[in-house]
Amino acid sequence: MVALSLTILTCFKVAFVFSSGFNKEYIDYILKNPWQRNEKITTQSSDGMKNSFNCNISPISKQRPTSVHALRPQDIEVIAALGDSLTAANGAKATNILGLIEECRGVSWSMGSENPDIRKSITLPNILKKFNPNLYGASTGSGSYTSNKAGFNMGQPGKTSNAMMSQAKELILKMKATPEINFNEAWKLVTIFVGGNDLCLACENTKLTAENYLNKIRKVLDHLKLNLPKTLVNLVVSLDVTVIDDLSGTTCRNMQKTFCECGLSSGFRSSLINMTRTIQKGTEDLINSGIFDTSDDFTVVAQPFMKNMGVPKKEDGSADYSFFAPDCFHFSTKGHEASAIELWSNMLTPVGQKSDKWINLDKPIPCPQESSPYIFTNVNSK
Repeated sequence: MVALSLTILTCFKVAFVFSSGFNKEYIDYILKNPWQRNEKITTQSSDGMKNSFNCNISPISKQRPTSVHALRPQDIEVIAALGDSLTAANGAKATNILGLIEECRGVSWSMGSENPDIRKSITLPNILKKFNPNLYGASTGSGSYTSNKAGFNMGQPGKTSNAMMSQAKELILKMKATPEINFNEAWKLVTIFVGGNDLCLACENTKLTAENYLNKIRKVLDHLKLNLPKTLVNLVVSLDVTVIDDLSGTTCRNMQKTFCECGLSSGFRSSLINMTRTIQKGTEDLINSGIFDTSDDFTVVAQPFMKNMGVPKKEDGSADYSFFAPDCFHFSTKGHEASAIELWSNMLTPVGQKSDKWINLDKPIPCPQESSPYIFTNVNSK
């Protein structure tokens, strides 16, 4: 009986690892400590931001704009995203370790809209729905990227830049098979955010390099340009995973070591920071080169608000753990809301003036200016 139980548990673990996308060490820790809470997190992860929305809303255009450089928020009809567990929103609602497995897509910063009331859930889709209530593609609940609540959120836990091409291809196929949207004519907003796993595994996998990352991202963007018409891509510049060192405590460290030991390694710190900066600069150089600004049908904008993001601080200067899930890496609901506000703020800021860190934690949600009502691109920022 004991042997049978061990066999069942082993099979369960294997299935869990395969289905979750996370590595075995991370899953093992969760299964051994499922009800453990993080001693550093004293507020519930569902306690969100309180930023107010007071924007004046202009009518939706009677005719679709003819240029991606003349898109107002209300012109966006379809929203989508590629990425990893930060896009899938793993653990956003977690109050214990087991909750980290849940992909809480409905509250994802870039894709969530399970509660469309912006007073209760601040996400990019919910902000955009204030301008266009008919926005299509947002996630409406928890589940994998294949669930009926995922919408066009293709983010998957554990993925690196190597997986972005397959996600892009699946997204295009899914959009083409969706009769509710006009694939060729509807304006689309696609947010791409990946890199955390490339960096967290770089000291263990020599194939995960800055050069590999930039090549993969370039190929994905080329593919989207050729196959996804009427699209503006938000390419969120990769974050610096070494900042997890500022989130300490027993539970934080035990969990961080299972999936991002490279980010904690003092011996690898210099190499990892160099890799991070190369990825960040290479990303911005690629987008600012103008190669994606050659038509009115498609463009890519580098959004740098994660680039120098640090751990938010309390008034006494200590780390504010309420922005994070129990593993001290993924975002809580509050962290997702903060990310949504910062992405939105970047979108409304001209290229060259965008913030590269979180700066809007205590400010109202920004609004488009009458003199500059468009989402800023490389072309219309000049």
